[in-house]
Amino acid sequence: MKSSELKGFITGLILGDGTIDKGVTKRAFRIKSINHDFIHYIGECLKKSTNFKIEIKYHPASYRKGVYRKSYSELYIKAHPYFNKKYNHFYDDYRNRRITREALNWLNPRGLAAWYMSDGYIVRVGKKSGKIVDRRVELATDRYSERDVEKIRKYLYETYGFKTSKIRRGNGRYRIRMSLLSAQHFFVMIEPYIVPSMKYKLNLEYNYRPNWMTDDYYELMLRLQSAETLTDNAEGQEIV
Repeated sequence: MKSSELKGFITGLILGDGTIDKGVTKRAFRIKSINHDFIHYIGECLKKSTNFKIEIKYHPASYRKGVYRKSYSELYIKAHPYFNKKYNHFYDDYRNRRITREALNWLNPRGLAAWYMSDGYIVRVGKKSGKIVDRRVELATDRYSERDVEKIRKYLYETYGFKTSKIRRGNGRYRIRMSLLSAQHFFVMIEPYIVPSMKYKLNLEYNYRPNWMTDDYYELMLRLQSAETLTDNAEGQEIV
């Protein structure tokens, strides 16, 4: 990756679950995920493009105080001046999360994909009952102020034409929900950068084609559904 591509990628990671540690001239970076492929993908991308000292640690599943915690992997980058230079774009003086307009402009499709893999999801309402009655594509922006959420929404619309709404959470925070019309364009754009084991996050799971669905997304959805069917059929079988 070129320096501008790297900057966009790391911006997406920080907007998601990535964190920059405290420091004076150097700051460390870390990110965790229950999807181990995602963490190793980040490591591979950064090793090819930087001189960062990277460690990846696996944490097994555990019980703590009667609560089950899934296994997860953590990527850690030893303190580096790169993150000190970027720090104030993502944190205020009290270490509250923030995002500057300049940092948003660093984003690119790879960075948006990293953000979505880290902190985005589809809610398929009614799936457990056997009939999906609604689909919601959201980015978890709970740690950001309402002002910053509006800033992100404005960026997504002005840069890519993505229409979104602001969803109030019970704790006074907000999440960004994409219109399904925009979500399909978003998915087609980021799909090349999504690790295979997370592509389920791109599948709206329609069993018919809505009249608003584009050819590009319809083909992607069918491809994803076909891949999931093959995976389901392979479970429990020996593969030689």
